[in-house]
Amino acid sequence: MGSYYLEVKLPFDINYRSNVGIDIGPWYGNEFYGALSADRSGSAARAVNARDNRRMYTWENLLFYNKTFHKDHTLGLTFLQSIQQETYEKSEIKVKDLPYENQQWNNVGSAQTIESVSSDYQRWNLASFMGRINYNFKDRYLLTVSARYDGSSRLAPGHKWVLFPSAALAWRIKEESFLKDVDVLSNLKLRVGWGITGNTAIDPYKTQGSLEYGRYSYGSNGVLAFYQKEMPNPNLSWEKTEQWNAGLDFGFLNGRIGGSVDLYLQNTKDLLMDRQLPIVSGFGNVTTNIGHIRNKGLEVTLNTVNIEAKDFKWTTDLMFSVNKEEIVELYNGKVDDEGNKWFIGQPVKVFYDYKADGIWQLEDAAELEKWGGVFKPGDIKIVDRNGDYKITSEDRFILGHEDPTVNLSMSNYFNYKDFDFNFFLNGSFGQTKSFDRGWSLNGRYNGAKVNYWRIIGEDENGNPISNRSNEAPRPNIDYENPNYISSLYKEDASFLRIGQVTLGYTLPKTLLQSMGVQKLRVYATVQNAYVFTSYSGTDPESGSDFNEPMPRTYLFGVNLSF
Repeated sequence: MGSYYLEVKLPFDINYRSNVGIDIGPWYGNEFYGALSADRSGSAARAVNARDNRRMYTWENLLFYNKTFHKDHTLGLTFLQSIQQETYEKSEIKVKDLPYENQQWNNVGSAQTIESVSSDYQRWNLASFMGRINYNFKDRYLLTVSARYDGSSRLAPGHKWVLFPSAALAWRIKEESFLKDVDVLSNLKLRVGWGITGNTAIDPYKTQGSLEYGRYSYGSNGVLAFYQKEMPNPNLSWEKTEQWNAGLDFGFLNGRIGGSVDLYLQNTKDLLMDRQLPIVSGFGNVTTNIGHIRNKGLEVTLNTVNIEAKDFKWTTDLMFSVNKEEIVELYNGKVDDEGNKWFIGQPVKVFYDYKADGIWQLEDAAELEKWGGVFKPGDIKIVDRNGDYKITSEDRFILGHEDPTVNLSMSNYFNYKDFDFNFFLNGSFGQTKSFDRGWSLNGRYNGAKVNYWRIIGEDENGNPISNRSNEAPRPNIDYENPNYISSLYKEDASFLRIGQVTLGYTLPKTLLQSMGVQKLRVYATVQNAYVFTSYSGTDPESGSDFNEPMPRTYLFGVNLSF
């Protein structure tokens, strides 16, 4: 990996800069399994010789011009031309029955059996041209106008190139004569902006589709057959997002209170997404440009100096954001697409499933009779949405969405004489995760400790008694995954995390002068100190299920300056 640049000053106050970035990543996936480790039968050794290589480079050429005219007018011009390319190559050979083991994967051609040989190649390119104008009048009125012209090799012919314009205005109200002498106000700036951006993040060759092959016997001969693996789309174009935003920067009491408030509205059209298809078409889905999504939200940043005394200082940085995402329109208009779990007025990623209402209990016998034997005590109790005593696709609910609605973070810094202390909090609220506990209800596998519904005895009349659990259905040796088990997996994954706590002490300079040390600070830090959450998984931020949790780290360190 590397980043390099060249800067040249040209006549007429023009500066030229050339940036080059490279990322070359060879990878080797060699594997060897000896005869004693290949499998339980002790078969001959096998090996895999695999490698891939990714090569990516970016080359940017920029011209800058900045000039101030008559003291009050400042003009800045920027022009950009850039290209980016990534190439990916892969090859893999799997063999078994190696004649001698100490060769490992280095001589796979000597193996008696070649299991598979495969290779792959991909390349994509991105080219861009950009122009920007910055104008400043009296350091009070600021204007920025820019345009990008981008082309992507991943998209279809005739749809590769798109122009993306943008503009922004800012007004430093504090610099106006009617506010300049207002001492309580240290900063006041109003900002508005508009622009269109694009996205082309899909795999290469989606416009053409891809082929897959299979081997068949045709009489006594082996035949190689090809078939279309995915449906091509020769009309794929850029995903475009138009955004309006308005912001206010403020400051009071000589900077003791400062921050910003931003409002934004995003409209994304022609989204690049996989659309589900009827299976009779021969394909499960196709990548296409779909519909219209809207995001609107609020972002607030607040920085305060709460206390500033001779020996003690306390400051706080607070960030808060709220976002609402909703599907406005799909490929078929304002009509829901249940197959893809896309619903008008809802976010893109939602959980659409049956809703659990605990576990059927022994005392529910009268209600169970109405179901005609479909459910028994110990089964998962599903909400009958339309009350017809039948569980059909019409009884599903939107149980939540993957992305949080609210994000919050706060940092506090304390200084008392030579001691310093700070802690950081962050949280996300409103998101749902599907938590597959890995339950094994037939006893074939080990699993997590679960409070299953089960019969625990009999009463004095010989009637069965259960433990009345509403957490998990009864185990059954005849099946591993009971009906509607996924309805128990949806959980609120909101959390508040004490992300970092640090305590430090800086030794007085009078003690350090004789040692030739300018500054000596010792500190202790705890990262990921604690998480407040009702989520049952290992960590609400590290993914669903039993994924690896974020570690708690204890650090002890010394900062030295000479």
